[in-house]
Amino acid sequence: MSLFFQSGTGPFTLALAVVLGLFAVEILTLLLGGSLLAVGADAPDLDLDMDADFDIDTQDIPASDALAHGGAAPSGLLGWSGLRDVPFLIWLVSFLTLFGLSGLIVQALANALTGGALPAIAASLIALAPALTGTRHIANAIARIMPKSETSAMKTRFLGGHHGVISQGTARRGKPAEARIKDRFGNTHYLRVEPLEDDAVIPQGAAVHVIRRKDGMFYVVDIS
Repeated sequence: MSLFFQSGTGPFTLALAVVLGLFAVEILTLLLGGSLLAVGADAPDLDLDMDADFDIDTQDIPASDALAHGGAAPSGLLGWSGLRDVPFLIWLVSFLTLFGLSGLIVQALANALTGGALPAIAASLIALAPALTGTRHIANAIARIMPKSETSAMKTRFLGGHHGVISQGTARRGKPAEARIKDRFGNTHYLRVEPLEDDAVIPQGAAVHVIRRKDGMFYVVDIS
């Protein structure tokens, strides 16, 4: 027990204390006929606008740079961590538990090898890797067994970052064409799109990458 209260273990004991607190609140909520998990399941869609929603000046940034500054990395991080696949509360409890346990193990090893604990920040950075990796595997395992009763509908504004095809017309700046986009659920959406570059002309049948600006307009880059 002394490990829980020695120097350098504060972040880890706090993480485990939060988990115990959430567990106690969940039991109390269940006795009252509710559940914290139900609240977590109703949290906002974690697609957010991270897919590729950014505000750019299309006069100054070339299409290739715009793609580089898009939201593919955040979207990929959410998918890699499993945060998009399970209720947030389940993900949080898994992460805090693994972070707390990993940190205590790191400090125990440091004590055994050097006779003293690592600084809390150093130990936390070391513990993050196994905590995130373990949480990813737990989230993926839970996602496979969770009931698939949630809707597979996806709002049009979350389609930034997806690929599609110009299905009707020729896209020019100021003269949008129709693009056919499939979301991650396999649903088909039709958008009015314009080229990101002022002088670009994207013909029917061309494969495109979708970018959404904060003003709600969808722009595309030809990736054929």
